[in-house]
Amino acid sequence: MNYNTFFPYEKFRKNQEEVIKRIEKGARERKNMLLVAPNGTGKTIIALSSLLPLAYQKDLKIIYMCRTHAQNARIIKELIKISDYLKEKGSELKVNGLSIRGRNEMCLNKTLLELKANPREAMAICSDMRRNKTCSYFLNLLRKKNEDESLIFISPTILEKPIDAEELINLCKEKRICPYFLTKYLLNKMRLIICNYQWIFNPDIRENFLDFIGDDLEKSILILDECHNIIDVATEINSSRLTPYLLRLVFRDLETHGSSLLMREFVEFLQKLLAQKARFMKSEEEKIDPFKLLKLINEEMGFSSLIEFKNFVKDLFEFSESVHEEKLANGQVSRDYIGSLASFWLKWIETHASDNYFFCYTLKKQRGKKTVNLEIVALDPREIVVPILKECYTSLSLSGTVNPFVYSHLMGMKDTGKDFDEIELDSPFKKQNIKAIITEGVNTRKNSRNESMYDKMLNKIDEVIRCTPANIGIFCASYKVLNALLERGIDLVVRRYGKKLIVENPNLSASENASLVRIFKRLAHPPNKGAVLLGVCGGRNSEGEDYPGDFMNSVIIAGFPYHLPTPRVDAKIKYYDKVFYNRGWLFAYFYPAMQRANQASGRPIRKIDDKGAIIFMDSRFKEKLNWISSWVRNQIEIVPDIPGEISSKLCQFWKRN
Repeated sequence: MNYNTFFPYEKFRKNQEEVIKRIEKGARERKNMLLVAPNGTGKTIIALSSLLPLAYQKDLKIIYMCRTHAQNARIIKELIKISDYLKEKGSELKVNGLSIRGRNEMCLNKTLLELKANPREAMAICSDMRRNKTCSYFLNLLRKKNEDESLIFISPTILEKPIDAEELINLCKEKRICPYFLTKYLLNKMRLIICNYQWIFNPDIRENFLDFIGDDLEKSILILDECHNIIDVATEINSSRLTPYLLRLVFRDLETHGSSLLMREFVEFLQKLLAQKARFMKSEEEKIDPFKLLKLINEEMGFSSLIEFKNFVKDLFEFSESVHEEKLANGQVSRDYIGSLASFWLKWIETHASDNYFFCYTLKKQRGKKTVNLEIVALDPREIVVPILKECYTSLSLSGTVNPFVYSHLMGMKDTGKDFDEIELDSPFKKQNIKAIITEGVNTRKNSRNESMYDKMLNKIDEVIRCTPANIGIFCASYKVLNALLERGIDLVVRRYGKKLIVENPNLSASENASLVRIFKRLAHPPNKGAVLLGVCGGRNSEGEDYPGDFMNSVIIAGFPYHLPTPRVDAKIKYYDKVFYNRGWLFAYFYPAMQRANQASGRPIRKIDDKGAIIFMDSRFKEKLNWISSWVRNQIEIVPDIPGEISSKLCQFWKRN
């Protein structure tokens, strides 16, 4: 058994077979590997065909982690091709797999869904409903499982083929059983599991997940798709936030359930502290000295030492458990607000002396009202990542844009105890199908942002729209740039060519945004003349969505997408300078910006025969040419700041094809 056993296509693409062999060999040697390859190279089938032989021979699970449900579905489609190929060959091997989602996305119980709880709260509420036997979907599943342990009552072929979460949810709706717990009962029978990064990287979720799988990480092969996301995911998981809203809910529970006066006074002190900050805080973020805040708490609350405060936090934990039991006994749905407060302060106590955490106030404005949150911000992804990569059998990271040097450092590859192998694949795209340019004369550096500069940007955007047959994506450096283009009349420019402007809104839900993208794509087809999607680099539409064919003919990266230089960014630069040999600015500030630009640039070119124009509309990209993805960089042309120069290049490009 080798990669040929599972490769379902008649022939390999350029260099595909060599890469598959190299990954198969590296996996057997238990390496951590990185494959950097543009779309169109077949990264998914490379990963599956190279790793499935080892999984069967060593009886290992493959855990394939993706960012979006659409990506999950694509893996299942590829796995179905492999399954059908094995059947056609008359093989006795059965390739099964399952894509799973979070509890809130698979739950059918209206009571839980209406609460809109976060994952941790949802887990506690679900547990209570099961203990109280108030969830009919779970009870129906248990009854049917007891009648038929094999679970084939769901479908006769449930264990013999790959199945997507959407398909499973629809099956469960028909039978009125719980999809979430059905997936958990199926997990230990599946060879390949497709899930979000949180299932492995979030310690609150991982332990439960591995219990249901029935294996340790040592018996798991990890595939990290779109792996550049892991760096931010790991630090977000390891961070914590305290909000005024949570404090209100905590105070209500403390009053209702007869807490000590000291507990209520502590919450009132925190409420006053955040309210006062909201009145006087000017910037969106303000650094906190964690020692000074602990000292202030001790003085205000009368604690003699940090140990006494820590014991008080433990008392909060104990009280939260008693409240939980009381609510449960009364048949109430219990959300553990007090426990969340206690967890936050325990983390503060444990991390306040560590330089790989940053502590701050953050100011939020919504509907004219200002609120201030208290945050513990993790700076180092390695704290979460390294133990996982150390323990797993082998891992394969996949990306079309990640920089291997930066990635290996931020993921702590040298600290995992495994060898690291990086593999880069050349572009499979025809040169004549890509037009990539950097425009001179535009610079979105803060001091350059004025009316004349935005007018010049609009003139150059006009040239791109004029020559592009169907849809265009414009991904701005920030919402400030986006709003400036709106204020200067980009809608008029778009309408001039009979196209429609679709504007990204960060406040939309996932389903609302998906609807917006569907409208944008629909407008690519006649009798429509196309549309312009105006969004930001680093947003969900510039990274998590594909626009093959006419869904996006041209993409404009409008400005260099640096993050604003906030105190937390400064803290990360300072920390990275210390731990990565003075590479703080490169790793914490420049590279993330370049990564966002590279992700946005790849939106129009998704399939091997796609053609598209990529316009980097900021002269600073010329200075950073070597950091642009190689498949784009090799086609780059610098266009001088001359009116009509962009349109002459693009019109010729589209007419030629």
